[in-house]
Amino acid sequence: MKLHKFILPIIACAFAFGSCDDDKMEWGSPEGQSDVSLSEIPLSLIEKIANYDYIKSYVAKHAPHMTVGVGLGADLYVSDPTYKKVADDNYQILTTGNAMKHSSVVNGRGDLDFSTIDAFFDALPLDMQIYGHNFIWHTQQRASYLNNLIAPEVIIEPDAGGNILPIDDLKNGSFGNWNPQNKGAGITIENNEGMNGSKAIKMIAGSSTNAWDLQLISPEIPALTDHEYELTFWVRSEDQGKGRISFQNLSSNYPWMDWLGTGSYTEAFEFATTWTQVSVKLPALSEGNTFFKCQFDFGYIPNATYYIDINTLSIVDLSAPTETNYCENGSFENGNTGWTFNNESGGIEIVELSDAVDGSKVLKMVANESAANAWDLQVSSDDMPTLPDNKVRVSFFVKADQDGKGRISFNGGVSNKWPWMNWTGYQSSWTEAFEVGTSWQEINFVLQDFSVNFVDGEASWSMNLDFGYMPNVTYYLDNFKVTTVEDEPVATRAPQRAIIYVEKTAEEKKELITNAMEEWIKGMLDHCKDRVKSWDVINEPISDDCRLRGVDFVPSADAIGDDEFYWGQYMGKEYAFKAFEFARKYGNPNDILFVNDYNLETNPNKLASLIGLVNYIEQNGQKVDGIGTQMHVSTSITREQVDAMFKTMAQTGKLVRVTELDVRLGTASPATNQLAEQSDTYQMIFESYLENVPKEQQSGITIWSLTDHKREHEYWLPDESPNLFDASYGRKHAYKGVCDGIAGYDVSIDFDGSLWNVDK
Repeated sequence: MKLHKFILPIIACAFAFGSCDDDKMEWGSPEGQSDVSLSEIPLSLIEKIANYDYIKSYVAKHAPHMTVGVGLGADLYVSDPTYKKVADDNYQILTTGNAMKHSSVVNGRGDLDFSTIDAFFDALPLDMQIYGHNFIWHTQQRASYLNNLIAPEVIIEPDAGGNILPIDDLKNGSFGNWNPQNKGAGITIENNEGMNGSKAIKMIAGSSTNAWDLQLISPEIPALTDHEYELTFWVRSEDQGKGRISFQNLSSNYPWMDWLGTGSYTEAFEFATTWTQVSVKLPALSEGNTFFKCQFDFGYIPNATYYIDINTLSIVDLSAPTETNYCENGSFENGNTGWTFNNESGGIEIVELSDAVDGSKVLKMVANESAANAWDLQVSSDDMPTLPDNKVRVSFFVKADQDGKGRISFNGGVSNKWPWMNWTGYQSSWTEAFEVGTSWQEINFVLQDFSVNFVDGEASWSMNLDFGYMPNVTYYLDNFKVTTVEDEPVATRAPQRAIIYVEKTAEEKKELITNAMEEWIKGMLDHCKDRVKSWDVINEPISDDCRLRGVDFVPSADAIGDDEFYWGQYMGKEYAFKAFEFARKYGNPNDILFVNDYNLETNPNKLASLIGLVNYIEQNGQKVDGIGTQMHVSTSITREQVDAMFKTMAQTGKLVRVTELDVRLGTASPATNQLAEQSDTYQMIFESYLENVPKEQQSGITIWSLTDHKREHEYWLPDESPNLFDASYGRKHAYKGVCDGIAGYDVSIDFDGSLWNVDK
């Protein structure tokens, strides 16, 4: 046993365990008596506590079959040598408070970052064990990533600005003035058969082989003889297909055309099961007519089935006056012409993107790891003319590789350089910046609606694209437009392009989330299994009213925090055994896997529900090795409550572990009697555990947090004093209680005055 000989009695006056006289105490030989031996000198409580050995020495001597550990901050362990030494000296197994949780490891793209974990592993003694905390929890998840996986697909309808082909009836599910002239085996409008789940016209040919035997005729389309028109749509077949468009009232009603842009002029176009775009300029309107009609002729191949995407059906008047876009090269098809890269941070470039909104190119902006201010990643437009007699609309599309944030600021002749706005038109309030997700969204606002006016006498102004708020985010921007608008009520304005949200099915969401769970657990085990042999697989699955979180109930959307995600909401109850399945599949063969929850000592029904979940997991083919109880308690907890909990847990035959033990006092400045009560509570819990849990089921006990220092209690039990060490690493009375609880008796009864030394 390591004994610490010290101490002048005057030093003991500094502690709250007793008092002493200002005079130095001297031991001598009263008249008529022999000298007092050193062994007869009593030790004060503080002296006794100082002479206790390290906690793990008592475990090795009295309970070598179990481990006593501590939950701590990985960053403090790595950066503070004193913190690390106290932990290493006293404990056999360490649990990181946050470093191994989903939100700490997984970024917004779903990538796993092990830098903190690796630094922690590198700092550990070779014989130090680690308890993995945790795989599946309903909070401290990278919820933004998981929610993005199952978010609706965002479809931006092709720009049908100037579309003179009436398709509203078709989009609403009826033909209206469209005429299914020759129906073949059927002409209908079908949901979810178009591109990206939109509506489509379904045409089924009969047994004949004439083009006009399957024919749909459009309504009248007003036209002018000196204007040029362009027809565009997308079409597919269930097998090999063939069709044409004929017309009424054009100078050539059955023209041969280069339908597919191949350079070959034919009577009809051929296509197959993939979506194919048809885009042709039409013959001129014949003299004396004021309208024309289109006839979709698809009767060439008997029994063939075709789908025409309704959203892409358009006829544009190429001769009509076009809207002026004052932001030149807003589609970035001409590279970076018209744009200045001010602060490039992690990089700015023009790139090809398959889902570009306009054309094929977009602006890519990457924020580096040090980005924190809006202007740390910034691109500016060229100067544009001020338009003092007009309202001006600014619109563009943006998305990111993970959750991000951006704004538009201004230079030159505008009155408000950094306005707060309702950027999307659908926000509940004005904000400095807008949130960016992983799907395209439109930012669309009118300057003058948000206290931004052109300054008299100023000739030009420009925009800044400010996206430096958040580090390590990649943004894509496209289709910038700066146009004049009529004086219209704000409430009637809509985005320039329709944005359609297609929800994923429940089956699709389940598959995506199950795959995400598997990848997360696999990634952690592949990286950590050489050092970590025991894990909290599921943490806190049962609510205090004994319901299974995410399955029996899911909080309302307003009540769910930014880092909350309920796996069972999408996977059902089977999320529980799936988590164990993946942990067993990718871990070490002998890994010890736990479920873990809190308030089990005061809520027997909750404990019963947790045991029920363990049984369900095992009924579905997966083994649960142990049950963890957190035990965040106060000194009011009773021996009867604790005994009953441990006896019930022991009856399962599973390993039993106290995973997060602390004893709060309700104050950061406890009195002497409170410290004694805390010590008694710690000792009682250890004694109950060792008495009521069979030795072969005793996994051990972990104290939650190393010290009472406020840096360890910024979020967890602030303004409290729940631990074994004070803020200066001094042993508290509770340290003695833990050691005595492990040993099964008052260890200090063996201490005597030989341990007291007045040497300076």
